[in-house]
Amino acid sequence: MNERDVELISRCLSGDAGAQRALYDAHVRRVAAYFFRSGFTRADADDLVQDTFARAFRSLGTFDAGKGAFGAWLSTIARNVARRRWGRRPQPDHFDPELAEDILVAPDNPGRTAAEREELDALRGCIEQLPPELRALVSLRYVEGRTTRGVAAGAGIPESTVRLRLAEAYQRLEQCLRAKGVLE
Repeated sequence: MNERDVELISRCLSGDAGAQRALYDAHVRRVAAYFFRSGFTRADADDLVQDTFARAFRSLGTFDAGKGAFGAWLSTIARNVARRRWGRRPQPDHFDPELAEDILVAPDNPGRTAAEREELDALRGCIEQLPPELRALVSLRYVEGRTTRGVAAGAGIPESTVRLRLAEAYQRLEQCLRAKGVLE
């Protein structure tokens, strides 16, 4: 639990506008990154961030630090805001909301083990070694959270080609991770 968040929440509930701003500043980048990687435009993402924090501050009295961290509670609100918007999108099947939600897990999460951090670093290194065209497809799929159809639309290639190239990328990543001792 983040003691600073708990202190800021207490101050917010007593009407301290500076504490509200500090709480917003502490979490806005991660929430905004979630919306960007979910495929929303900058303008939509900005609106969704504001909606998320407005809802959070309206409901701040219901936050229970005994049930979890403020960041997790805020993430739940952001997911709900995104799901409502995804439901109204003209082409909601171009993005994979569950995959995009992985961005809400902060990389500095204290619950993440050293082994997990080491594996992620190895994976990042292997992704960097991919040819640019494969790296771009992996980015569209796993950073932006797009479905195969969304990747195809973003890359301007047929879905079948996306599947073949992603399979090649997975094979190369597996070989690289084996060489680094991450996979057996």
